[in-house]
Amino acid sequence: MCILSLLLSCTALTSCAGTRKKKNTGKKPVEYTLTVAAIRPAQPADQYVEISFLESARFYRLPRNADPSYIDLLQRSQQEHTPVLVKRANEYSDVILRVRKK
Repeated sequence: MCILSLLLSCTALTSCAGTRKKKNTGKKPVEYTLTVAAIRPAQPADQYVEISFLESARFYRLPRNADPSYIDLLQRSQQEHTPVLVKRANEYSDVILRVRKK
């Protein structure tokens, strides 16, 4: 009986180890569904437009030379309270690389 319970315990541990979620090391791009809370207009000397999202306490930056459709999607997200997909270079980056409809 002890051997059977030991065998079942080992089987359960190995099956749990195989389903462990991989942690992002910060080297791969990430894409999240976010809803815009506010867009801070860029000053003439600024190279970025600052954006805050309802789901995050951080401020993110969109380069001023980014595709103009990104700003349009972000403004629409703010007005209509609809989520958009926001891609960044990695988990720790605050620079937005791409914005697209969800």
